[in-house]
Amino acid sequence: MSQAIERLNRELSAMAPPLEGGCLCGAVSYVVTATPIWSGHCHCRACQKLSGAPFVSAFSVPAAAFSCQGEIHQFQRQAASGNLVTTSHCAACGARIFAQSTGNTSMVNVLATTLRDASVFRPVGNVYLSEAAPWIEPPPALFNFQKMPPRPD
Repeated sequence: MSQAIERLNRELSAMAPPLEGGCLCGAVSYVVTATPIWSGHCHCRACQKLSGAPFVSAFSVPAAAFSCQGEIHQFQRQAASGNLVTTSHCAACGARIFAQSTGNTSMVNVLATTLRDASVFRPVGNVYLSEAAPWIEPPPALFNFQKMPPRPD
């Protein structure tokens, strides 16, 4: 397991800040000033329905290291955990930019496809494989979870 943790740290360190991105139309932009602490693909039904895709790729950063400019609209839903998840979209083009859960308000989950240079994204895990679309093979990853893994305390 220590080799996997070492690789996790290498992959996430490769996503060196600043990380910049924004929406499709350019009305919303963001800057991340810290290295992500997690990255991966979520296969839950909510992400599938919100994106129209079989999974969503995202990375997690400290909320204090995330700044966003531009008008956003928010959508709230209840997660399986009972926490509220707020997803923020560009008010003009509707592109999903980031999400945050009441279960961990110190973190922001940024959608990887919104990165200015998406080639810097290094996914390390898959979550909610129990809800994965049956017509695709999930991407290979260091860590795979059937649901959301428990948050380390």
